[in-house]
Amino acid sequence: MKEPQDSSIIRECVKFIEESKKEFIELDTPFKSDENEECFVIEEDRIFQIFECKDFRKMGFIDGGNAPILNGGDFNISFCRVAGVLMNENQWVHLDKTPLVIEFYTGTVIKSLDNGKMVYLTRFFPRESSHLAYLPKNDIIFDIKDELLRRNRGFLLDINRLGGIARRFAEWTYATKFVENELNVGNILIRDGSLQTGFTDEMHLARKLFQVGLSKNVYITGLSKTCRLFTQNGDSLMATINSIASRKYPDNEWYFYPIFRVTLADNQADLYFLKLNKISSYVFRFDIYIEQSKKLNQNEREVIISNLANNSNDLSFIGYPYGLIKVDQLARVSTNEINLNKYQTLAEFDEKIYEMYILPRLRSVDAHDIINNIRK
Repeated sequence: MKEPQDSSIIRECVKFIEESKKEFIELDTPFKSDENEECFVIEEDRIFQIFECKDFRKMGFIDGGNAPILNGGDFNISFCRVAGVLMNENQWVHLDKTPLVIEFYTGTVIKSLDNGKMVYLTRFFPRESSHLAYLPKNDIIFDIKDELLRRNRGFLLDINRLGGIARRFAEWTYATKFVENELNVGNILIRDGSLQTGFTDEMHLARKLFQVGLSKNVYITGLSKTCRLFTQNGDSLMATINSIASRKYPDNEWYFYPIFRVTLADNQADLYFLKLNKISSYVFRFDIYIEQSKKLNQNEREVIISNLANNSNDLSFIGYPYGLIKVDQLARVSTNEINLNKYQTLAEFDEKIYEMYILPRLRSVDAHDIINNIRK
């Protein structure tokens, strides 16, 4: 029987990848794209074993979720949620002042200002008035031509994404309140994702969190499920480190440090790579706010990491902190929730305004959804 033509084409594609990515280069270094980045050679003497945790610290975990409810070409309504949990020796600790979850809507419009500038304007609408204190105080305003919004895209940002950007902003403000209310000297805050900021004014919110962390001596950190950094030879940085570390510690947890430091205005992180459980197949990028990381001695550095490792034994995702699993579950926005919110939102519109002005805007972008729902 003749082999399908597309099968041989796929094999050629796979062969190209195999030939290009079948080994890791020894003594490689991270790819450096800016003078404010400091890189170190990937070598065995930077790999350290993680030992059993004996100095337990409270750990706060932060994450957020969002999804669009209504989206027109020039407006968006999204539903967002940010959650935080506190743990000590893998036991839940009741939050003293901070709500476990905050929920809010964001409304975004494209607006022409008096000076003729076109902007995206996003406003926060908390579901409970007490949650207002945990959200950014001001509207988010982006010039529609903001280069940070258009970075790597080359064209205008889909307004649908503004809800997610607003949720990121809220994660920083909620985390700042969390540190103020719930954590003390030597405790650790872990946010889902890196400490990098990506949008105009987001960095100001991050700096407030960093300053509160410094003033209270609470460690500000972030753990990333994915990492797209690569080396000078074009290999995955995480995979390269894992290859070397797995030879040195094949049956143990380990961490790699130092490897990559960033002191850009929008990224203040000292990077670590961690394998948090000896039977895990996963390695994670771990950021510590650079002003804190540079002052850590070896013992305190290992206290932070061993606390994370101690929290990473749950069989649902072995080697990943359970605190982050829990806040992901609390913050995740389901399809059923969005459908319910959509019906409730539509019911709030004035019927005439909806028919004349809102529905045409929805139809300007929803034809693709209709095609997707067609079943033959």
